[in-house]
Amino acid sequence: MLGQHVGDGARVAVVGSGISGLSAALWLERAGYDVEVLEREDTPGGRFGIGRLGERPVMMGGKNIGRRYTAFRTWLDTLGSYTWESFGINTSVMREDEVLTLDSTRRRRSLGNIRKMGTPRDFARLAAMVARIRRDESNKFLGSKYFTGLSGRYDHEPLNAHFSAALSDTLLRPMTVRMNGAEPDEVYLGTFGTNLALLLDHYDQLVDGIQPALEAFAHRVTVRLNTTVEGLVVRGGRIAGLRLSESGGPVREEDYAGVVVAAPAYAAADIVRGELPGLGKRLSEVRYNPSSVMLVEYDRPVFGSEVRALAMHDGGPCSNAGSYGMNDRHIVRYTFSGAGARGADLTSEQLDTWVGEAEQRLTRYLGVSRARPVRSVGRIWPAAYSAYLPYHGEFLSDVRREVDGLPGLELSGDYLWGVSIEACTRAGDAAGRKLAEHLATAGPVRS
Repeated sequence: MLGQHVGDGARVAVVGSGISGLSAALWLERAGYDVEVLEREDTPGGRFGIGRLGERPVMMGGKNIGRRYTAFRTWLDTLGSYTWESFGINTSVMREDEVLTLDSTRRRRSLGNIRKMGTPRDFARLAAMVARIRRDESNKFLGSKYFTGLSGRYDHEPLNAHFSAALSDTLLRPMTVRMNGAEPDEVYLGTFGTNLALLLDHYDQLVDGIQPALEAFAHRVTVRLNTTVEGLVVRGGRIAGLRLSESGGPVREEDYAGVVVAAPAYAAADIVRGELPGLGKRLSEVRYNPSSVMLVEYDRPVFGSEVRALAMHDGGPCSNAGSYGMNDRHIVRYTFSGAGARGADLTSEQLDTWVGEAEQRLTRYLGVSRARPVRSVGRIWPAAYSAYLPYHGEFLSDVRREVDGLPGLELSGDYLWGVSIEACTRAGDAAGRKLAEHLATAGPVRS
């Protein structure tokens, strides 16, 4: 890492307060830069989805942290000490009239259930990819040599073309809908390592949520909320600042020595398009899918200790319903994503209707009694999940070439390393490091 004061207080901006932006910002702050995080929403945290269920702080987005999420856990450790509770992997799917459960604490039984989901050929192919991921950590993330090679040979067909229909329905679909908001015929083999890696970890969650870490971060780095970045400012062939608007006010220029655009690809495309139209066009090709989440607290547990989540593949809008925590089985998180949830008018009334339908499915599938709702909170993301692209390795090479042509600019986000919290943290670390290395050797910006 660069020395603590190498930045000498130079002013830099990070656009976006999701984990990819927060990690880039903390990296730059530790390297001695004066960092401002610019966030267009009125709360930080991006798709952590922070909110409150009654008086309880909750997260409606990503909250499960793998034991191998070393970059994210390092980011947290830099900010303070936090309490964890085990969550593991526990999800169930329906196969005809049978509930098949995958549980990280019951690996033998889970392996037996996986074998019921597909054919011997399916599992030979999966085993080969798992072995590659275990041998080389880079295969957990986008753009690895191995999966880029698979992409070049096989991405002319979608993921489900390479596996049986049974496996696509029972195993692949819960993985791709959960991670990409996409059906197995909408994603590709060249990015599948990011999905498969999820099965190879054990998960914890923060007892008090991410909010205490965000508060600690705000004591170290300036976070400007309700601030929309409209475009880049370029002088002398390098980044000199940003055009931005605060709380809907007039657009003005502010000077920055360097900028990390840590936003989803579609939002990054809007920011860079004026100065880098080719990069803007390429970024706008990345596909994003909507998702809505409802957290509902009931007067009694809905799930038991054996089954804590159910992936639904009956064509309805609810793709998954699961307990909020290992010991919070009276709080259910309903996720509405995948093809069945698209095209609807996403309102709170629609979400209430979908929750009622999902409750009926839980009663039918699991035989649970109908619990009484006590309170709820929801969140709608019109573009929640990145579904990447076919031949994504080529896309990443194109993006890197464009960014390298404009000194002082770096990108971070869910489309570069992957959508997991760990992948986004690593993308932010990489962007912060690269920008700091550039600024350490570059001269001052001249008007």
